[in-house]
Amino acid sequence: MCNEFQIRINVDDWWKLHGTGRTPVVRREPRSNRPLNQPIKPTNRAPLLRPLDPANPAEGLESIERRWWLVPFFHKGPVSAWRNMCTNARIETVDTAPAFREAYRRRRVLVPITSFIEYDEPPGWKRGTPKRRWEATWAANEAFDEVRYLAGIWDVCHPSDQSEPLESFAFITGPPGPEVAAVHDRQPAVLNFEEGLEWLKLDGPGKAALVTETAPGDYDLRVRDRSLDFENAE
Repeated sequence: MCNEFQIRINVDDWWKLHGTGRTPVVRREPRSNRPLNQPIKPTNRAPLLRPLDPANPAEGLESIERRWWLVPFFHKGPVSAWRNMCTNARIETVDTAPAFREAYRRRRVLVPITSFIEYDEPPGWKRGTPKRRWEATWAANEAFDEVRYLAGIWDVCHPSDQSEPLESFAFITGPPGPEVAAVHDRQPAVLNFEEGLEWLKLDGPGKAALVTETAPGDYDLRVRDRSLDFENAE
């Protein structure tokens, strides 16, 4: 389970620098003041890129921020009453699981990241003490490749304790490649931008084109102390 990731750039500013000649990205709502070094964890709002026209993602994307922890359309109670941890959707069942299948068929999204985080239990670890925190990064082929994208799905529900609809998202995970397998038994599907556009096509290959069991050397995993992120985020 991947329940922490980083996006250490401002998506809108970064796109202006590196997105020339690519799919247009527009922002239709105010940006948050989230510190760029602050990790994103479940229930936090995170940057997303969503098709302006789901039938033709290449025509344009909107830059938005939404809640990470999907609450499905059929939930009618308070947000807190939805306790199923829908942060990750398993690639094996995303198209059949009741909480995810409708979003998979109709509402896909890209989650920009600069790294993702996994935890393991180091030798001598004892319950109640912090686990070891690993940051997974990649060697960017070019400046545009510094940001990659989680294959996401989103949904909208009408909770009884909110006056406005709630939009939220999850992303796809599957069996890990060799680097991540050393610390965890699942890995998110991470895409470059061209692969991301294919993911957004509702009439495209969908999950059949996603790869989580990456090749050796695709990721660099290093222990990253919490203080480097959490304290600097204050």
